Amino acid sequence: MKKLLGGLIVLGLAAGAFLFLGPSSFGDLLDRRLEGADGLAPSTEPGPAITRESNKEFVARVTPETGYGGTIYHVRPTRAGRTMVGDQIEVAWSQAVAKGVPDTRSMYNQFKCHPLSVVARAKPTWDLESWRPNVGLTQTMLRACNPS
Repeated sequence: MKKLLGGLIVLGLAAGAFLFLGPSSFGDLLDRRLEGADGLAPSTEPGPAITRESNKEFVARVTPETGYGGTIYHVRPTRAGRTMVGDQIEVAWSQAVAKGVPDTRSMYNQFKCHPLSVVARAKPTWDLESWRPNVGLTQTMLRACNPS
């Protein structure tokens, strides 16, 4: 992970690069909240306060489909969902759960990976797959949002 001018953070991958679209403090928040990935203990601190963004729509719809090994949840983000950062991602996750995505750590990591990736955030739908294991957010991102 490399911090750049303006607080942007880049995580280089063999297949390309992920770009975290947020200030350096967002990267620090990400590091604190990792769920045991890379030997880090889960955060015991409360999550960010969700206030002014709570009324914004980030998830247009969720369409479940039976697929290989389980259910695929096709999450279609709104325009605001494609540009969200920081606390907005937590609000969007709540919206996705309210629209039918199971509230599991693996699904959360797959979901969160999409808006944090320049490539994945532009996809028409963010496909969250119920059979994917929970490997932590960092490993999910290193596997292009599709941990195995």
